[in-house]
Amino acid sequence: MADIIIKKGSMELKIDRSELVQAEETPDGISFSFKNGFQLLYNDQYMEAARKNIIKNTSNSYDGKKLVFDFDNKRHPVMVYGDE
Repeated sequence: MADIIIKKGSMELKIDRSELVQAEETPDGISFSFKNGFQLLYNDQYMEAARKNIIKNTSNSYDGKKLVFDFDNKRHPVMVYGDE
């Protein structure tokens, strides 16, 4: 089973990968939409457009892979892992 892990500071949110519907760029950050109407909005007015694009494209790709979004890591905001 693949998961999505979203990290920021000491917080870590773990959700089954199949629950993610899409991720979209917003003017102030990124928005994750999940099944059953759940939405997670991360606001960072200084987030570069390139980082937003990487997060969006990775989250909407790599079906069946584990994704780790680390908003504290500016060089590698997202890591993709094989089935574990």
